[in-house]
Amino acid sequence: MRTFIAVPIHPPRGLRKLLPKLEQLGPAVKPIAVDQMHITLKFLGTTELEDVMPISSILKKMRSEFPRLKLAFKGLGAFPRVDHPNVIWAGISDATLLTAMVDYLEQETEKLGYPLERKGFHPHLTLARVNARPADDLFQILQDRSDAEWGEVTVDTIKFYQSEMKSQRAQYHEMQTVKLYQR
Repeated sequence: MRTFIAVPIHPPRGLRKLLPKLEQLGPAVKPIAVDQMHITLKFLGTTELEDVMPISSILKKMRSEFPRLKLAFKGLGAFPRVDHPNVIWAGISDATLLTAMVDYLEQETEKLGYPLERKGFHPHLTLARVNARPADDLFQILQDRSDAEWGEVTVDTIKFYQSEMKSQRAQYHEMQTVKLYQR
């Protein structure tokens, strides 16, 4: 099975207002369903059944190591580049605690044989995927909202997900949910 560890995100009001605008850009732009939005902390990929319990133990330790946190979303961008978008994302103003979680997960999962992430962590919330040449309006939206402030959310859980491809869309199944402690 393919798995990853993430924090689920219910997008703030500003981003929820942006999503219909992205949806109106035609079939090339596929917004992410609000109930599937998350920030990936560690993509594990192919995961053997015998690794599920040790990964679960790592997450249980995290509940006492990391507090709930507030994330402020700011900016709009695209991977790999704004002029050639495959992914549309919202940035995060201060990702210090998220980065600490990622570092912790990298160290702990490496002990189980999972490789370290080579690209590094670029904290973002994926809003849409682009699978063809998008309407020119997308480039204007990206330019106009490159520094927009979208609002804040509280992150209070970490989830261990299984990812399954169904009719060309990924379906995420929660395998474990861990609540972070309150400061």
